[in-house]
Amino acid sequence: MKKIKIFFYLYFFYSFRKIRVKLSFKELNFRKLDFTNYSQIKTYIFKKNFTKMDYKYVHNFDFLNFSTKIGGAIGVNLSKEITFGWYKIYKSKIGYPWSGDMISKRLINLIYNYDFIEKSSTKYDLGKLNKIIYYHLNRGLFFFNNKKINEITSYDLIANALTNFLTKKMGARVIFYYSLVVNNQTDFKGMHKSYNLIEHSKFINNLNELKNIFLYFDYPFPEEINEQIIKMKTVQNQYFHLDGSIPLFNGANNIFTKIIYDSLNKDDFFKVRNFQDIKNGIALYADRKKKLFFDVVQPKNEEINNNLSAGTLSLELSSDGEKIITNCGASDIFGKNPGYLRYSAAHSTIILQNTNISEIKENNPHLNYPQSVTFENISSDNGVIFEGSHNGYSKKFNKIIKRKIFIDKNNTKIIGEDSIIATKVNKLKVVYHIRFHLVDGISFNFTNSKKNIILRSKNNNIWIFKSNEELLIEDSILVDNNKTKSTKQIVIKGIIGNNKIIKKWSIEKI
Repeated sequence: MKKIKIFFYLYFFYSFRKIRVKLSFKELNFRKLDFTNYSQIKTYIFKKNFTKMDYKYVHNFDFLNFSTKIGGAIGVNLSKEITFGWYKIYKSKIGYPWSGDMISKRLINLIYNYDFIEKSSTKYDLGKLNKIIYYHLNRGLFFFNNKKINEITSYDLIANALTNFLTKKMGARVIFYYSLVVNNQTDFKGMHKSYNLIEHSKFINNLNELKNIFLYFDYPFPEEINEQIIKMKTVQNQYFHLDGSIPLFNGANNIFTKIIYDSLNKDDFFKVRNFQDIKNGIALYADRKKKLFFDVVQPKNEEINNNLSAGTLSLELSSDGEKIITNCGASDIFGKNPGYLRYSAAHSTIILQNTNISEIKENNPHLNYPQSVTFENISSDNGVIFEGSHNGYSKKFNKIIKRKIFIDKNNTKIIGEDSIIATKVNKLKVVYHIRFHLVDGISFNFTNSKKNIILRSKNNNIWIFKSNEELLIEDSILVDNNKTKSTKQIVIKGIIGNNKIIKKWSIEKI
């Protein structure tokens, strides 16, 4: 029924509302930072069945950026061959790949690479290319006007702005709506609600491109969005570990970290802000010696939460220029983050019965997730206490999870207290694991009691991890920069029934 409804919508749109004016697509490249994964495209672009491969860089036309990099007749011919071939196959499709913001991404890449293709094309080829662009302008405008506000992405804003400026339809009402979209996608601290620094950085980049579009067409850029860009950059400026990497929450990886970091160095200095007073998001503590990130994101059943991981109350720690405790990371290979990397067990957090805190569904918001994620912090001269809790296991196991972290301001020391609290009498015995994934290259030795583990980092720094229970070391992996590395994890394991248990641990540089 949904596909039939979409068909009639499209029929009405193309019959009565089609853009018919002759437009110029020259000199409309507003790209600032390039987030194209060239290594992945290079692997597959020369294959005969490239247009039929179900990879994001096929359907979002990122291959055009690669063709432009090649340059010359080879690059132009490759661009036209794949674009025309793709259009022939997918023009009349309903749903994917005409869903989400795929239309907008394709339109942006078509227009941004237009000058390159146009220079070495015949009049006939340009006519075909223009036809494809017009088709995307019309179909993109239709879907933009029928999307809910939380379904619109920053790519949609760029594509819609280009459409409205080219057709001279830009106005105050449209701009006001853009501001609503931007505010809807960011929290009160200015963090993108994906809580993934890569997506956060792409959002900033797209808003800057949007700003350049307004400047090009000599139209006032909304001050509210400009202020949001500045706000978001202050977040971006601080969300790096002390080794220069980004925290691996919610599908983040370090493929584009250098691009992001280099762009920060060109911006003005931003005042350091406090990120401990959040109520929802990734809490951050930082001093000269250490940095700690703490996941207290409240998941919601919204489009923007599609790629959230089930890592509630997970943490990451870096100190003295190197990372120590991590999450397992994410992969950008083939444009997909394998589902298992989003599991709770792939995060440095507390897990019951090896089940996920939130139910993972590929490319969809969580179906079941904690209805209550709380966070509080207390600061004193000696340290800061982060305290979070969630009820993600309350329905299935009748348990509430709490994690309290004391961060010593004067020493490189973190003290943790993890609680599992029964909410009902239940005969079911539940296995729990408290996992601390270590970065690769860390060696370890148990002490005699097996309650302490001595860790030696890559930089030959010595740490001691202590617990009030015997500790285990298990195999783990770290997936980053599209590389999978074997590593280890520290595990506290046990069984809980109807009681409340508190497991204490600490990690300290010695």
